Amino acid sequence: MATINEFREKLVSYAERVQRIRDHIKNEEATKVALVLPFIALLGYDDRDPTEVAAEHAADFSEKYRNRVDYAILKDLIPVIAIECKNMGNGRRDDRGQLKSYFNAAKTVKLGILTDGILYEFFVDSEQPNMMDDDPFLVIDFDKISKAQISDTEIEGLYALSKQRFDPETISENARRSLTHKAFYDYLSAQFSDPSIDFTRFLLKENDIKHVRANAMDGYKAIAKAAFNDVFTSNVLKRLDIPAPALKPAARAENTPDTVPAAPVAPQPQIVTTEAELAAFESVRRLLAFLSSGNRVLFEAVSDIRFRDYQGKMVVFYKQERKGRLIDIFEGRDSAIRYSLIDGGDIAAVSELSELGARLLALFERRIADF
Repeated sequence: MATINEFREKLVSYAERVQRIRDHIKNEEATKVALVLPFIALLGYDDRDPTEVAAEHAADFSEKYRNRVDYAILKDLIPVIAIECKNMGNGRRDDRGQLKSYFNAAKTVKLGILTDGILYEFFVDSEQPNMMDDDPFLVIDFDKISKAQISDTEIEGLYALSKQRFDPETISENARRSLTHKAFYDYLSAQFSDPSIDFTRFLLKENDIKHVRANAMDGYKAIAKAAFNDVFTSNVLKRLDIPAPALKPAARAENTPDTVPAAPVAPQPQIVTTEAELAAFESVRRLLAFLSSGNRVLFEAVSDIRFRDYQGKMVVFYKQERKGRLIDIFEGRDSAIRYSLIDGGDIAAVSELSELGARLLALFERRIADF
């Protein structure tokens, strides 16, 4: 049985294959043969054995109402997984009726999959037994996987559906946990960005701080946000094995782990790397670590971000300066920092790094793909 790391490698390799052949797929039948059946095989099921993978499988309420799905995966000749296929490019259509009808009719089916060969949506009956949920508990997008955009949670969720690990009796409970995890993640992410008054009051209560006036809540919300940021930063640095930056007086930067752990390129003679520049460099890495924290590949690549200091600017790049250039840092005479992101011919210059978050992350992903 493949380990989860081996499964991850196969998944990425398959995603690359999907991108290579997708332009040659013209209809639903080609989608099934070229994309869906190989995916079923990737999960460990024998797509050439009709006693394990049955095409056009029927589950009927009566002779009058016959429900079919494109494929049913069988266990001891009993359907446990139902797969409904659509023509490539139609995976995001709200077209779940056929799958839902079959799922609800076949009482032994515990997992429903709707796919166009690129996007896979996974459904269970977590709310009511033998009634397929309206919303998927897991979504896998091979366009994103081909760009290394998949979280450990998603990989683990898909790995649990492979032949050697899939358990029809526990899938609904596992799906509930997955949905709860996502709800917690979304809630905490929102609180990280902007703590609500209710959440701030909860923190105050947990720390035995009472009788807070209403007009003081904005100040406590700011404290909550700062505490969130400090907790996140310390944990990111710990996971990346990066000590908190020890900034020194304006002087030529040393290429030592205590100063810049990502092994930046040594400054040129007579170039002074200042505290403000080093702090700005660390801000770039921390922002990218935060934005990619759900993606193991991107998160680990943050440790390969480096800099080269020039007279008047610092160039931040991934692995190689020319090929992996990400952003330029400029320090004014008043020590004010400005960031300039150069993406092709488009230049974006700002004083607040957070304004470049989405564009910087997208550029970082492309730089990683270039190596």
